[in-house]
Amino acid sequence: MKNLTVALLADGLYTWDGGTDFLSNIACVFQFANKYVDYSIKMYLVIPREYFPLRIARRLIKKWDLGEKKNIERVTSVFSVLCPEISVVFYRKHIKRIYDDKGKSLDKTLKKIGADICFPVLRDYYPQIKTPWIGYIADFQEKYLPELFDEATLTYRENNSKRQVQNTKFFIATSESVKNDLEHFYPGDYKVFVQPFAPFAPKAFIECAIDISKYNLPRKYFIISNQFWIHKNHMTAIKAMKQVVDAGYNDVGLVCTGRMYSDDRDGEYCDELKKMVEELQLEKNVFFVGFIPKMDQIQMIKDSVALIQPSLFEGDPGGCSVYNAYSLMVPSIMADIRVNNEVGDSELIRHFEAKNSKNLADEMKLLLEGKRRTVGNKELNSHNSDNIKVLAEFYLSMVEEVISNY
Repeated sequence: MKNLTVALLADGLYTWDGGTDFLSNIACVFQFANKYVDYSIKMYLVIPREYFPLRIARRLIKKWDLGEKKNIERVTSVFSVLCPEISVVFYRKHIKRIYDDKGKSLDKTLKKIGADICFPVLRDYYPQIKTPWIGYIADFQEKYLPELFDEATLTYRENNSKRQVQNTKFFIATSESVKNDLEHFYPGDYKVFVQPFAPFAPKAFIECAIDISKYNLPRKYFIISNQFWIHKNHMTAIKAMKQVVDAGYNDVGLVCTGRMYSDDRDGEYCDELKKMVEELQLEKNVFFVGFIPKMDQIQMIKDSVALIQPSLFEGDPGGCSVYNAYSLMVPSIMADIRVNNEVGDSELIRHFEAKNSKNLADEMKLLLEGKRRTVGNKELNSHNSDNIKVLAEFYLSMVEEVISNY
């Protein structure tokens, strides 16, 4: 039996929900593979922690607080439920202007745990890592929607991508679209592995039976589980909800999960959403439930008529929310953007014309007029077992190739 030690790097991912989901999904894949292949796989979740004097300074000057403690609690709490056997280790956080170690602290930690492979690496400042590693760029949104970024962010993303390509031999991408964009915008001597679209749900999600009555949701509702960023395009879904209500479906709701905060790129965005709900008189139909526990979110998806993904840009088909819905065999209606079109229409996937609220409303009404097929745990387990095998084969093959050719 072969031994394999995998270091999952949280830097750049643990600060947002989609990144945390991506990390935990990878962990669950290896956890599955550990039981069914000729490997003994040990995993570590490797998390950056700020230089101690800086942590003290942040406590004293609260306006400097970047939420490090909350971010660490977020990712570790998810892993404790889904992947409790994974050990958590910390290394000194690299901040170029304050502590520029070029990855030495991370490299030391990887050697200490005996890591054979480290990924996904999102930063450009780890050229000194001796452990084989795999780079990752979530998407190239700034190339298609530059108006949503300020000049400083555009410059940072451009420079980070250029340096990543210079220092990285292998990348993992979650779609063909990201792979094609990477090779087009930043050609170089590297190989890109594309994760197949094979969403799976961990056992905890399949068996989830949480009481969500405290949220006082209607019996029938659609759900959006996105950050409140401008490109997530909640407005199209709210307009579609108005058309559904006007068509006589007064008892149907639209549930929006996620932190209700203003997008840095438009400080009034969330206020505009709330104002739209009031102007369209949808206060009894649109529910902003905030950032809720992961298992509550999963239960809401399971109980919904369908998940809606109106986002105008994603790095993988439908993003993490469609991934969750598909794995639970809950229908999704997603905008027909390029990456989403990598997955065709099926019993579980429908597309609508991006920004076309009428087209979305028509799809919603079709689902309301039909009856969603009841799916039992046996069918769910079979559906997920097939998909996780596909992913396990992909990840093990990728890791083997990287280690042998690093």
